[in-house]
Amino acid sequence: MDLQITFIFLSLFGLSAFFSASEIALMSLSPHKIDSFIKQNKFGSKDLKFIKQKNDKLLISILILNNLVNIYAAAFATQIAINISKTSSLEESLIVGISTGIVTFFIIMFGEIIPKSYATKNIDSIALFVAKFYKFIIIIFTPLLFFIEIINKIFSGKSKQINITDEEIESFIDLGMDNGVLEPEEHEKIKNMLEFSDVTVESIHTHRVKIDALEINTTISDAIEFVLKNTHSRIPIYEETIDNIEYIVNLRFLIEEFRKGNGDLKLSELKNLTKAIKIPLNYPIDKLLEIFKMSKIHLAIVLDEYGGVAGLVTLEDIIEEVFGDIQDEYDKEKKEIIKVGENKYEVSPSVIFEDLLDELNLSFYNIGLDEKEYYATTLNYFITEELERFPKTGEVLEKKLTGEGFDDENILISFKIKNVVDSIIDSIEVEITKKEFL
Repeated sequence: MDLQITFIFLSLFGLSAFFSASEIALMSLSPHKIDSFIKQNKFGSKDLKFIKQKNDKLLISILILNNLVNIYAAAFATQIAINISKTSSLEESLIVGISTGIVTFFIIMFGEIIPKSYATKNIDSIALFVAKFYKFIIIIFTPLLFFIEIINKIFSGKSKQINITDEEIESFIDLGMDNGVLEPEEHEKIKNMLEFSDVTVESIHTHRVKIDALEINTTISDAIEFVLKNTHSRIPIYEETIDNIEYIVNLRFLIEEFRKGNGDLKLSELKNLTKAIKIPLNYPIDKLLEIFKMSKIHLAIVLDEYGGVAGLVTLEDIIEEVFGDIQDEYDKEKKEIIKVGENKYEVSPSVIFEDLLDELNLSFYNIGLDEKEYYATTLNYFITEELERFPKTGEVLEKKLTGEGFDDENILISFKIKNVVDSIIDSIEVEITKKEFL
């Protein structure tokens, strides 16, 4: 008799453990994992897909079976306790209470905690193993499940649509990198793609001072030489000023015209020049990409709020926003700050002024400037603002350094304009020196 009771209890606890482990494994399994099992032709993968397509019925079936087992175990323990109390001097209620407590402990420990903990570490193997069994259960429980689903819909109402925010997706991607699932490069690309629709032309365009453009009265021969020198396949064409860009020409078209013997013709005399695409600074790059695809023109002119030319943007700029900088065999990586001597630097005028100060271990305070006024501005902008006019070649701007470490010293930072082309600074020499006073 004792052996039979032990067997019944072990069977009930075993079934409870089976259903609890099944619940965790099946509810935790993702759809893409199931598709992967099917492609690998793993045993039980098709049954797994079948039951996961009926996820609500699957969960109800597991809960019914698990609760039936647990209730039967508690009832069986209660009946045994009552039988024991008849031959014992102890109160029936005390024996029933003790037996209920013991059974509850075993159900929680061996029917819930341990099997569920095990299942979280063996999701795939457990899910595949139990799939065929639950397919059979769902089929034979169909009438009962249909009735339960009707009652469930009456009391639970309409299910709410689950909305996943961008922040939740980004957190999931960050978690993937933290756990080693994604490489840093993959993580960066995926995040860039998620943010793609939020990026505007303003953040990726080439500033107007860096535009290589042709005047409309340039000859085809000179235009070809200019394009080859600047290693661009497409060049904007302006009339009189850079703010009046109306056309774009590509190298292939120029070479075809040159081969026809039209080398001395001016660009203004050509009939098939491509009209320039013009867009505002706040234009989304995902929409611009669609324009590029439809027009097959991979360069657009960017206009500021006054209608003047702010710069240009290319298809390559958009691609680089997702995949990072793309260098071809003609691209030369240019450093914006090059140390050429003791406290002496060759600096690009387009460098962000704050980045230059960081490189020199200085701050806006050290040169007596308001950070808010010059935040995110270029060195070119700073010099022009200080001079209140366009700089000239050879001109030097000096600022006395102040603050900690400079109060008792006559230390200056100088900005020498090495070259100016068409009123635009081409290169700057920056030097920190100690000025001696006689």
